[in-house]
Amino acid sequence: MNSKDKIIAIIFTILVSIICLIPIYDFKIYAKETPKSLFKVYLNGKSIGVIESKEKLENYINNEQKDLKEKYNVDTVYAPAGLYIVPYTTYNDTVVDEKYIYDAIKETEKFTIKGYEISIAKGDTEDTKGNDTDISAQSTKKEDNVNEDIKFYVLSKDDFKNAISNVVKAFVNADDLEAFLSGEDIVIKNIGNKIEDLYIKEDITIKEKYIPSDKKIFLDEKEITKYLLFGKDIEEKKYKVKAGDTIESIAENNKLAVEELLVVNQNLKNKNNILSIGQEISVALISPIITVVEEEHKVEEKVIAFSTTVEYDSSMVWGATKIKQQGKDGSQIVTQKIKYENGEIKQALITDTELVEDVINQVKVIGTKNNFVVDPSDIPTSGDWFWPTLKPFIISSGYGWRWGAFHDANDITGTGHGSPIFAANNGIVSKVFYDGIGGYQIIIAHDGDIYTWYAHLAAQYVRTGQEVKAGEKIGAMGCTGSACTGTHLHFAAYRGKPGAGGVSFDSLKLYR
Repeated sequence: MNSKDKIIAIIFTILVSIICLIPIYDFKIYAKETPKSLFKVYLNGKSIGVIESKEKLENYINNEQKDLKEKYNVDTVYAPAGLYIVPYTTYNDTVVDEKYIYDAIKETEKFTIKGYEISIAKGDTEDTKGNDTDISAQSTKKEDNVNEDIKFYVLSKDDFKNAISNVVKAFVNADDLEAFLSGEDIVIKNIGNKIEDLYIKEDITIKEKYIPSDKKIFLDEKEITKYLLFGKDIEEKKYKVKAGDTIESIAENNKLAVEELLVVNQNLKNKNNILSIGQEISVALISPIITVVEEEHKVEEKVIAFSTTVEYDSSMVWGATKIKQQGKDGSQIVTQKIKYENGEIKQALITDTELVEDVINQVKVIGTKNNFVVDPSDIPTSGDWFWPTLKPFIISSGYGWRWGAFHDANDITGTGHGSPIFAANNGIVSKVFYDGIGGYQIIIAHDGDIYTWYAHLAAQYVRTGQEVKAGEKIGAMGCTGSACTGTHLHFAAYRGKPGAGGVSFDSLKLYR
């Protein structure tokens, strides 16, 4: 082989070697630069590691949180709210295991439970009616009231809706509610009522949410109902069952609906629950955080009470009475539009009335013929004793025998109902009292063991033991007590304490 052939052979060998090396080199480069599909974990915006599987981390968290699953009776516990797991492509980042991530968060972060956030708009909320009859939720949220919302958490949307229904049942008649929800078209033929609309006044929003485990989460329908009816702070008030008590009677006596009582006493299943003497029942005061609005069409027969008019007859002895015309109640059919909020009437509008029976008013005749009249000018206005009424006046019945009985006072009239009554002299109020015969009364002790007595008053302005001056206003003229036959002052005088050995005398002698 000549030198030329040798050179060609060498060049060929080199070329073959290069060709053979190229695939090997390319393969090595390709293998080194192939990316990995992993997941990067962030906690509150900060990266805390790279993992192989999002699913494995979620399963690890769930398996480790057995206590939370048992507490909330759920199958799954989720990552903290600030934990984000996002797909991540890398060539050479270090991969950590699920335990590493779990240990990094378990002491500082709260794991979450899947549930619902309930937001109830409060404040000056206007009535907003939904288009359907589902009173479980309305979601037209008012932006002006966002900061005033009441927020709480529940596990089940259905439990919340059932709790709303329970609240409604606490304020709305069961039969009326059933008819309304059934869509039955009730026709009121004579008297009766029907619900025309039923809704929650506040706007309610329901959002699915992962709830931190340190938040209060209502676990069931009964818990939610209790919260809706009584709010956060239930004023605990206990009642001990007595013989003859029933759930219905206890509820009524404590101004609660039976449903309210059952809600706050979870051990009571229904209104027929057997009670034992001495058993403690919670009768918490209701303070609903929602407003159940019921608009009702009501037709009822109402009594028209008769009134009494008075006529005076100068031919009849003063104080004598007779019924000239007997009174009789009438009646009418009244149609109303009534608006209730949580069972209380907020608005009642009468839309129609129909007279059923005319009312007949009573006419009473009172005699005005005076038995004993004193000229007011005969009563002195100066001296120690002060006349107990305004002037002019009439002494309609004097001291002494009348109508077969002894009258121990002078009856003074003519100054009108509510006119002032004055202390007849300086003294100490001995007694301020009421009885069925003399009505509202005052007795005053004066010097010289003299007592003055004022009866049938419309009002008393002094108290027992009070010191009074002559002419000081002590009461108002009226007609209280069964012995009163017309507005007047029964003015008596005694030497010695009345009822304790005192003897009456003509009170006019105080002024003579």
